[in-house]
Amino acid sequence: MAISFAFDGDDVVWTQRLERPAVYLDTFAIREIADSDELSARFARALKSSGGTWLLASLSMSEFARFTDPRHAQCAEKLLAQVVPHIYLFLSEPDVDMERRSETDLARRSLPRADERNMDYFSRRWAKEQNLPETFRGMFQLVHERRVEMAATLDDVASKVVASLTHHRQLDTYRRNAKAARPDDGRTRQQVISGDLLRELVLDTKASITNNDALDLMHAVDAVDYCDLVLLDKAWERRVNALRQRIAQTGIDMPVAACFSKSNDGVGRFLDSIERWPERVAKG
Repeated sequence: MAISFAFDGDDVVWTQRLERPAVYLDTFAIREIADSDELSARFARALKSSGGTWLLASLSMSEFARFTDPRHAQCAEKLLAQVVPHIYLFLSEPDVDMERRSETDLARRSLPRADERNMDYFSRRWAKEQNLPETFRGMFQLVHERRVEMAATLDDVASKVVASLTHHRQLDTYRRNAKAARPDDGRTRQQVISGDLLRELVLDTKASITNNDALDLMHAVDAVDYCDLVLLDKAWERRVNALRQRIAQTGIDMPVAACFSKSNDGVGRFLDSIERWPERVAKG
């Protein structure tokens, strides 16, 4: 199982393993699947039969603060209950230790940092419930109840990312480096991924950059780095496909996720890829 709890005397020990296929849903994708009983059942069934893991970030849950209708949180709760224990809770943070050590082996995927604070909290709940669906019940509902506060926090984080990117892309040197960058130029995996996904927004200084773009970027970098199959917005699917093409043209060994969006029955193809794992691991 991707996530498990066990007693060690009076303590509870939690374990998380990123079993593959590792999959990621951005906020629209969670809603798209969770709001449909048919898609929810298919996603849960596919993930369990493949032995895979839903990589779930606090960011994904936090964005449910945008929705005023409580039914979206309720549907997400039902989806989560069907999928556990095939989940991995992680923090969306850059791998600063890897950057500090200058680890640039692009073929080596690092593991996402576990969300230790939430896992400790759910360990205490498991000790009382000893039932996995009950242990995680209320994750999305809590966000809905605190939606005003959490939406303000999201806006603050996103605004800082937008301001930084807007500032840097005005610098000639920054744009020249972005244009000349290659996947095999000595950067870490996340530096390559984020650089390529931002490439068009950096080179076109007149392109609009919104708070949603900033949050979508945060989704995409982690998803593409850690996962095998991801479901993102259409614009980010195009950017991920461009990154995969540049990797292929360079001829390096750098596994990244195959990306799908809602376009062209992308949700169906995404689910089909989980069901057929590992047949379509590198094909997308």
